[in-house]
Amino acid sequence: MIIHSEYISGTTATGALSLNTQATLMGVVREIIVIPATASTIYNLTITNDNSIPVFSSASITGNFIEEVALPFRGIYTVAISSATRDELFKITIVTVE
Repeated sequence: MIIHSEYISGTTATGALSLNTQATLMGVVREIIVIPATASTIYNLTITNDNSIPVFSSASITGNFIEEVALPFRGIYTVAISSATRDELFKITIVTVE
């Protein structure tokens, strides 16, 4: 079993942010972690595959988000933060298992 953690980060502008994962991301996603700079920030999270199909979505998140999942991933995925109440740094970790 190989565990891989994908770390990406960026700053929202007018409440939105869109980042791509590396093309080598594959396996079963076991955990999605999003950490905004401020614990009271509210935002939406959407992850879409390379065919622009949403594979994960969560709305009205406040502060840190840690979700255990079982999602098969292969290729490049887009992680989007929207409707954020603050423009700030978001740190995102996606943990996969092969």
